[in-house]
Amino acid sequence: MKFYFDIKDDFFAAVDEDGVDLPGPEAAEREAIAMATSIARDVASAKGAQVLIIVRNEKHPLLELSVTVARKALT
Repeated sequence: MKFYFDIKDDFFAAVDEDGVDLPGPEAAEREAIAMATSIARDVASAKGAQVLIIVRNEKHPLLELSVTVARKALT
């Protein structure tokens, strides 16, 4: 099955035109989690706060994954 991963964060947005062949929705969800956590590291170091990945097939969205990075000074 082909899945598409559209990405948005505080600084960037991209629509996946190519897609990725994966065995099923569970594999697409794992891929979205890996992508979101990787991007969140970069966003956090750039003083950003949120990453959104929308997983879709050729017809409609299937999953929306959001990762929010929050900082709180403790001193």
